[in-house]
Amino acid sequence: MNHALNQMAHSPIETVPPQLQTTKEWLDRVGNALLSLIIPLRSAALILLLSSGFLLLAPAAPSYAQTATLTPQQIVEYALTLEKLEADFYRRAIGAAQTGALRNAPQVAKDVLVSYGGDEAQHVTDLSAVLTSMGGNPDSVIIPANPNYSAILGRDPFANPADLLMAGQYVEDLGVAAYKGQVQNLVAAGDAGKTVLAAALEIHSVEARHAAGIRFLRQTLLGADVRPWIKNASSVIYNENRPNSIIPFGSEAFDGYATREEVLALVKPILMSAPQPTSAPSPRSTAPSTREGTTIRGLW
Repeated sequence: MNHALNQMAHSPIETVPPQLQTTKEWLDRVGNALLSLIIPLRSAALILLLSSGFLLLAPAAPSYAQTATLTPQQIVEYALTLEKLEADFYRRAIGAAQTGALRNAPQVAKDVLVSYGGDEAQHVTDLSAVLTSMGGNPDSVIIPANPNYSAILGRDPFANPADLLMAGQYVEDLGVAAYKGQVQNLVAAGDAGKTVLAAALEIHSVEARHAAGIRFLRQTLLGADVRPWIKNASSVIYNENRPNSIIPFGSEAFDGYATREEVLALVKPILMSAPQPTSAPSPRSTAPSTREGTTIRGLW
């Protein structure tokens, strides 16, 4: 393009050179000069046209977005519901380890319950603060006073250490995958989602630590045939066979995510009040916000 413009600046169009003796020769010279200018311009236009065509014809990048788009505040409510449920699960497990059916569990398992339960309670506190800063009300995000934890395994998970750790593995695996499932919604929210995304990533790594720790306890204390990480799609409770995905989530090198719909399908039965308490709870002053006879909010 620059070459053509330079040629135009020094072209014979401006004056009739004295050496040209006929009008025909002069016109031929002018025509050649114009062609030297037009051809590069046409080439540049052709390149731009072809480039645009390739962009339009190129296949779109596969989309892995959720079927439901949530706002950052809705995602915080969603996460807070799961965290309240996890905190309540560990609170009940600790109670069973102190005075219930888990009294004879190994001390290392009891210590893990206390440690992980403290983490989940802190997640509830911090996410509640985030929700408040966004104009939301943490007290409106509620779980039943007596969640139906038997829905996880089809039996009381607080009755023996094996079932407790199995249920804990499911709970933690689902929490890890649920946070990853909302990353695209938070990224799509732009600046409004940055603070929530940072908090979600910080919590996600802790949930992953919990999931690995519980799997390790199942392996070392109970001889379970399980690794401290997700081995394959058969060892998780959510779908990892994503259509059109370029990431092979069935491989141990990658962990998948759970969509909101998959999380709801697994959590809704737990959020139905159980007929009878699964274990004696510790004092209510330390329990997450619960209400009986009200609609459960935060997940839908």
